[in-house]
Amino acid sequence: MSLRQTALWAIFVVACFHAAQTSAMAPADVRKHTVASLANVPVMKEHHGRDFYKFFFTTHPEHRRYYKGAENFNADDVEKSERFDKLGNAILLNVHVLANTYDNEPVFRAFTGYVIDRHVTRGLEPVLWKEFWGYWKGFLENKGTTLSAEQKEAWDTLGKLFNEEAQAQLKKHGLPHV
Repeated sequence: MSLRQTALWAIFVVACFHAAQTSAMAPADVRKHTVASLANVPVMKEHHGRDFYKFFFTTHPEHRRYYKGAENFNADDVEKSERFDKLGNAILLNVHVLANTYDNEPVFRAFTGYVIDRHVTRGLEPVLWKEFWGYWKGFLENKGTTLSAEQKEAWDTLGKLFNEEAQAQLKKHGLPHV
């Protein structure tokens, strides 16, 4: 065997070993871990959705520009806002639906398409559809959830598929995508 063939074979073996170590979490496990991590933020209770926007606007004020009329809002403004109470309920419901449907890929992808369809006129940067899930994990931790390694991996896995479908939907709409 030539030196080149030996090198290629070694790269192949290392790649296979690496792939085996980083194999994806099973869809049922993604669902189980993401849903379990939502225990502190139930849907339609105690304004948890509005609390997301308070957290988001405080930790990532650069994204307030996507919310016309709220570009200068702080957490106190969000607290008093009926608009952000409604938006918060919607985002919380959306995340709960995504977590609960992850193991049903056609429904998960269809719901992702629905979410994107509702945002096509807002001029969001395509990278935000992936970045959101890091913000979401930060919010859960801010609400007192201690995310296990499995839960973090599950949210990363969910976010990856969500972003994959979001980018496909953006492309379908003729919008910038990554």
